This record gives sequence, structure tokens and C-alpha cells, in this order.
Amino acid sequence: MVGHVREPLGRIAGWDGEAGKLFLASLAALYFELVVIRYVGTEIRVFTNLKNIPLMASFFGLGLGMILGRPRKYLSALFPLIGFLLFFVTRYARWLRLTNVDLMWTYDLSQGASLSLSLRLLSICRFIALVLALSTLMVSFFVAMGGLVGESLKSAPGLKGYGLNLAGSLAGALLFSFVAFLNFGPGIWLLLGFSLLIPFFTSIRPIALFLATIAVVAVPEPNTLWSPYYRIDYVPLTPPAGSSKVAAYSVVTNHMWYQWLADLSPDFLRRYPEATPNALMAPYYELPYRLVPSPRNVLILGAGTGNDVAAALRHGAQHVDAVELDPQILSLGMRLHPEHPYDSARVTVHVTDARVFLRTAREKYDLIVFAFLDSTTLLSGFSSIRLDNYVYTVESFTEARARLSPEGTLALSFAASRSFATDRLYASLEKAFGVPPAAYFTSYWVKGVLLVEGAARSADLSGTNTAREVRPVRGVLLATDDWPFLYLEDRSVPIPILLAGTLLLLAAWLVLERLDLRRGDISFAHAHFFLLGTGFLLLETKAVTQMSLLFGTTWFVNVVVITSFLWMALLSNALVAWRNIPVGLSYAVLLLVLAADLWFPYSRLDSLSFWWRLMWGGGWSALPVLLSGAIFSTGLKSARGTATVLGMNLFGAVVGGVLENSVMIGGTRILGVLAIALYVMSALVLLVRPPVTAPREAGENNAI
Repeated sequence: MVGHVREPLGRIAGWDGEAGKLFLASLAALYFELVVIRYVGTEIRVFTNLKNIPLMASFFGLGLGMILGRPRKYLSALFPLIGFLLFFVTRYARWLRLTNVDLMWTYDLSQGASLSLSLRLLSICRFIALVLALSTLMVSFFVAMGGLVGESLKSAPGLKGYGLNLAGSLAGALLFSFVAFLNFGPGIWLLLGFSLLIPFFTSIRPIALFLATIAVVAVPEPNTLWSPYYRIDYVPLTPPAGSSKVAAYSVVTNHMWYQWLADLSPDFLRRYPEATPNALMAPYYELPYRLVPSPRNVLILGAGTGNDVAAALRHGAQHVDAVELDPQILSLGMRLHPEHPYDSARVTVHVTDARVFLRTAREKYDLIVFAFLDSTTLLSGFSSIRLDNYVYTVESFTEARARLSPEGTLALSFAASRSFATDRLYASLEKAFGVPPAAYFTSYWVKGVLLVEGAARSADLSGTNTAREVRPVRGVLLATDDWPFLYLEDRSVPIPILLAGTLLLLAAWLVLERLDLRRGDISFAHAHFFLLGTGFLLLETKAVTQMSLLFGTTWFVNVVVITSFLWMALLSNALVAWRNIPVGLSYAVLLLVLAADLWFPYSRLDSLSFWWRLMWGGGWSALPVLLSGAIFSTGLKSARGTATVLGMNLFGAVVGGVLENSVMIGGTRILGVLAIALYVMSALVLLVRPPVTAPREAGENNAI
């Protein structure tokens, strides 16, 4: 028998049933949005660099579901099956060879240009098919989630319903942040998520499918860890002949090889000179200490599992500051590294962002090692910034130069040979130090480059497997804090991102056309709320990038931005419910703040303590949200159809997800310019056609 949806829900947590239902549905919707962005972006390779596609798909599905309301047959019969298919495909992406589908014709530094035309076309077709198929699954999943929210809003319209929606969304964001902080994996994520949905279903069939989905995803994967940033897999390698002890592990993050964790000690290599990969790795990790033979004070940025730390200790470093962003990778090195470098009393571990450490450190170093920092993931679904982008800017290298002792040396390792990326690193270092670095192109287990600045720039590395170059690089686009895209050849949006965004927008338009949603309850006046949603998404993206510079590209920054934006929206909603705020005044102050933000001196905040930076930087970034939230809530207060208004607002956020990519052309500053333009347009729409109003329903109370 086909299951049905529980009606009514009953009493939840002391609220009346409808209020509890709306809060719970909103909590589940935001929670699953974060789960899908994280899980799909991790497991399916094509979305590693397209994290905003799952974000846009979830926004569109939620908005469409809110407008449509709750289709009961769809909810009870198809939704559990769609959820099963979505998470089954994600869980077994490796078996389905979806971890290998990469945007190689754009992002790969060596292979893209060598592909034949037929292979390039095949790769593009495969990319389009995969994006459309998975986006359809994600949109369908969130249509049901949005339907739950939209149906509940009918019983709690206006500001009260919106306030409950915001409160539930805030709870969902905090819940997912909590399980990520505890390093739980997808099985726990789905167990919590589907548990939130059980009160909406009463029959056995949908609940059985929920349980089946959880069981399929929770199948144990040996030697797999989850951190707030990565899925981490580690595999013990076969010991060398004559030894029974594991001497190396292969570490993979998000299905991409990350590094070997290996015993590179002289004693081990004397006994097992043919050990693989140990013998291949050892010469490379020795290079910085051929430049600086006996450094006293060493800083290692991107310490990882400990290979660089062990090398510093072997060469007599008196003190090593080891900076690593990911606590699970660090823990792996502490547990498994054969040389146990993190056990040394000479090592101080810092679990933080490399850029933040450079900015706040007071020590001077004889040697600063930029280890293999190149990341395999984006910071957030709200941003095109990768975890390592701000480490490789001119400003970052300038800060590193300030941390060198008078005879100090900087050594930067990068896992790519001659390319536009290495040229950009070369030119950015030259800009920061005033002289071109020495470049040592290596041919060990990986073809890479070691860039050297400082006192050892002219050191002799003869006898090593390197080719030295010192040459000025002219006409190279520098990586800066405003344009930190090391892996983009020029100021442009990569074709795959443009293609994916255009396809999703086109598909969304065709769906709206077929469902005839551009007429009926939706009018020109709703464009006001649509534009507010577009602007809000850009504000969120801008805040993520700004806070990343102040506090590091960490998962904590992502959590703070999302939750603080929801808090600001809740506060503005409460203020509007309390008393009328002139919308003209809100617009005037908002546009003034956004214009001032274009010249706001965020770099001046670096010298402040953490809490002062949080108050001034965070408060300033959140202020536009308070003002735009007041504009939205004022319009919502008198608008007809709360669910339709929120749905149009989310449709606007989908377009904002596409516009966010303009940062690759104009830098982070362009986000503020676009936000100003969008809010001006929303004000003009409001002047031309105010929101359609309806008489207040009997018993409706707008108080929060």
C-alpha cells in the first residue's frame, strides 16, 4: 500500500503542531542542503570544482516545492525512492567510475591540450549528461523538501512563518556543523537527516526506504576517515623485501592522491635502499636542507602527515612550527608515521590556516617551507575559492617575507612543472621579494618545482636531480587577495562552469514554463523578491571570501557566515514584526554600506585581536544582511502568499549562484558592485509595482 503523509503532525517540542511542523521541515531542508553539497561534491569528481551546482539545484528544488506545495503522491511514493537513488549513486560513485570524471580540458595543467578532438567532445558530452542527470535527482529530492515547507507555511503565513522557517534553517546549519566537527561520516549524516523526516510519514514503505538508504550508505569502508574538509583514505603499502613492518602509506583525499606517508630516515634507507616509494621521495625532502643545512627555527606550512616535519628534525632544527589545516590528516600522521615526528618536544603543532598563522605569528624563521599545499576542494558551495588560494597570493608571500630572519630562506614546493600556474607563483614571489626566485625543476616521483627566495636563493644544488632557472617572468597575471585564482590561466570563467550554470538555468526556465508558474500567483511584483534573493546570495559569497582573509579558509568561517546571516535575517524579521521600518530608509542605508564596503580597509583589521576582528569585520560584513532582511520582511509582511514569495526568493538565489562566478573575471570586489546593482533593481521594481497584497486572514499573527 502506498504510504501517506502524517496529517496533522501533532505537537512537537511544546509548539502547536503546525508551528512544529514548519520548524522541523525547515531544519531538515537546510540540513539536507548542506549534506548534499558536501557529499556529492566529495564523491563525484565533476562537482569538486562545481560545488555551486548542488547549491543551485537545492535552491531551485526548494523554491519550486514551496510554490507547488505538497504533492502527496509524489511525497509518499517517489521521494523516498529519489533519495535512495541519489545517495546510492553518491555512495558508490567509485564503482560507477564517477570519481574519474574530471574537467580535464580546463583544469588539468598537462593533459587537456593533448586530447584529440573526439576525446574532448566525448568528455564534454559525458560531463553534460552527468551534470543534468545528477542535477535532476537533486532538484527532485528538494522539490519534496520544499513542498513540506511550503505546505506548512500555509498555516503560519507572514512574518511568523518566515521567522519559524529561519529558526529551523539555523538549527539545521548548526546540526550539520556539529556532526562535521565530530568527524562523522555520511552514514550518521543520513541517519540524523531521515530521522527528522519520519514524523511526516506514517506507513512502512517510505520509512523502510529511508532505512535502506542509510544502510547502503553506512556500509563500512576500511581505512576511510571524514574531516570537516575531506574524505580521507589511507592504504598501507607492501613492506620492502626482508621487512614485515609497514614503512609507507598512500593517502588519498576526495579520491585524489594526496601524499605518501613514509619512513625516510637514513637508517631505514640504508637497510632498504630499494624500498618504494621511500627511496624516490627521500631526495626531494632533503632539498630545503641542502639550501639551509642546519636551520634553528623552521616553519612548515601544510605539515600534513609529517614528512616535512621529520626532515626538519633529521637536520637538527631546534624548533619546528608545524601548521596543518585538517585535524584528521594531522591525526593520521601522529598515529601512523614511522618516524613519529609529531612526538618530538621540538615540534609545536598548530591546527589552523597557513595564511592566518603567517599574519599572527611573531617568531622569525631561518627556513619557511611551503609544503605541497595544493588543495583538492573548494572552501564552500557559496564560493569559488579553494582552500589553498589565499596562501599563494602576493600578500601571503609578503607576510612570509616578514617572518624570515635576516639570513632566512623561503622554499615553496609545487606539484606541477612549467605551466601558467608555476609562472604565476614565480612572478608573485618576485613581486613580494623584489627579485626573481630561483626555480629548481625536479624529476623525482613527481615532476614539480621548488621555488626559493631569501638568503639561499643562490645556493648550489649540483648533484641533485634538478634543473635550476633564474629568469624574470613578464606579462604574468599575479595572484592577489582580490584575484586569488592560481589555477585559472586568465580572467575568465571556465567553459565547464559556464556550460553547467547555463544548462541548469535553461532547465529551470523550461520547468517553470511547463508548469505555467510564470502566470497565476506569480506577477511582476514578485521580481522584487527574486532580485533580493540574487543579491543575498552574492552578499553571502562576499562575506565568505572576506572572512576567509580575516580568519582563514576554514570550515569554521563557513559555519560562522551561514549562521550569522540567518541570525541577522531573524533579527531583522523580529524588528519588522515589532515596528514598521521605512523601506526607503533601509534601501538608502544598505546601498550606502555596500558602497562604503568597496573601500573598507579589511587589511587594517589584521593587527587586532581575534574578538576585535570578529566584532568589526564580522559585524560590518553582516550589516548589509540586517538591512536587506528588513527590506524583505517589510515586503513579506504585506505580500500575498508567503510560500510563493520565499520560492521566488530562492529562484533568485539560483541566479546568484551563476553570477557568483563573475569573481573569476572581476575579482572579489565585483561581488559588491553586482550586489549594489541588484538591490537598485529591486528598489526600482518596488517603485514600479509594489508587492500584491491581500487582506489579513482571520487569526493571523505576525509576531515572532
